[in-house]
Amino acid sequence: MGRKRIRKAAGHHEEFNVEKLSRSLLHCGASPEVADSVARTVYESVEEHTTSSKVFHRARRELAKIHPPAALRYNLKRALFRLGPTGYPFEQYFSRILREYGYVTRTNLLIQGRCVEHEVDVVAENGREVAVIECKYHNRSGRHTDVKVALYVHARMEDLREPVLRRHSQDRYVGWLVTNTRLTSMAVEYGRCVGLRMTGWKFPEGRGLEKMIEEKGLYPMTVLSGLKRRSSSMLMESGIVLLRDLLEIGEDELTKRYGLGRRQAAAIMAAVDELCGDAQLPNLDGSKR
Repeated sequence: MGRKRIRKAAGHHEEFNVEKLSRSLLHCGASPEVADSVARTVYESVEEHTTSSKVFHRARRELAKIHPPAALRYNLKRALFRLGPTGYPFEQYFSRILREYGYVTRTNLLIQGRCVEHEVDVVAENGREVAVIECKYHNRSGRHTDVKVALYVHARMEDLREPVLRRHSQDRYVGWLVTNTRLTSMAVEYGRCVGLRMTGWKFPEGRGLEKMIEEKGLYPMTVLSGLKRRSSSMLMESGIVLLRDLLEIGEDELTKRYGLGRRQAAAIMAAVDELCGDAQLPNLDGSKR
């Protein structure tokens, strides 16, 4: 097999790595045979210097033909970008994730710190700790959360420490930076040094944002590529955040309340039934839930 180069979101070019693509598909739940077949099909079908975005979309289409639940996982990172354009939906989404992990959460608060008042994205409490969370959202790929953000967030969290502990009568206080993209190495180094909890894409290793989502099947409804932004915004505003939330909404409500066409509503519900069914969605180790 010859060599091709692709253009990454940040603008640079790199060699198309078939094995890397195959590993990504394998991680999403595809079998070794399917992952290898899809990766090679994509490689053979794209042109030299094509964009990484086109590679992604082609791989997702090919995977969806064979293994829809694996295509769901493969689409997760892009689905998070589609929560935008602002950070508010991401804040609501992460708050919902935390509730599934046993936290009581509140969002979009104004809290007086020791020195100044702060707008706080999420406050979460679970009986062991109270966490004040800053959600740093990016709506396109190729961007990272850097050390300047970590510095800024840590300063705010320290100003809030004493007032929040008094208000919540907790012994343990956590300042927490959450992002839907990767953290730079300097941001990680600084966070570890000052004790700032950080969660991002594939960080911490084995416990990143994608793992929190996959472990409990907390996929955002935006994994459905056929769902338009206007419709997803209306659903979000009414408290429908997770893909599985759509199981509680029938086709009639999607059509009448959220303006979807009858055919589109039927297609979406069919996809949700398939992707959220216990028998359809495998765990990361390949076993069934």
